[in-house]
Amino acid sequence: MFTPSSRGYRSGTKGLLRKRRGDIGLQVTRILAEYKPGDKVVFDIDPSVHKGMPHRRYHGMMGVILEKRGRAYAVETAVGNSKKMVIARPEHIKPA
Repeated sequence: MFTPSSRGYRSGTKGLLRKRRGDIGLQVTRILAEYKPGDKVVFDIDPSVHKGMPHRRYHGMMGVILEKRGRAYAVETAVGNSKKMVIARPEHIKPA
């Protein structure tokens, strides 16, 4: 099997970061969503928005909003036995 020589930030995401036929376009309600510290959210990466996109390993994980940083949010999520803080814009998170 062919292995690519480059292993970039979005490598191996052809199926994961893809929009289905009916989902094409931006969801304005997700962009305008406001979250408060303590709210539970799920990482749902929108592949059409490249800015503020978390790494693909966090797609589908649940986290808790810690704070707001500009337009983005700091979200704490559990990865194995450790806690990680991920900074993501509201296009890439949705309420749990």
